[in-house]
Amino acid sequence: MTYIKGHIKRDPVTGASAVRTEFPEDSLPDLAWLVATLKMGAKNAQTSEVDGWDDLFVPPEPEASP
Repeated sequence: MTYIKGHIKRDPVTGASAVRTEFPEDSLPDLAWLVATLKMGAKNAQTSEVDGWDDLFVPPEPEASP
């Protein structure tokens, strides 16, 4: 699945939350997600690390320019 910036996911096991950043996955995959954890602070993650988490917010697709 392709995620757009602002997408929010939550790990149902740990309670961590992740927000999709605007960094491109093809050149900066380690910065694709900003993850806030309950016990270890914040970190960055790749999509593969959060892909199975629950979706909390799916932003609307951006409108195409005319």
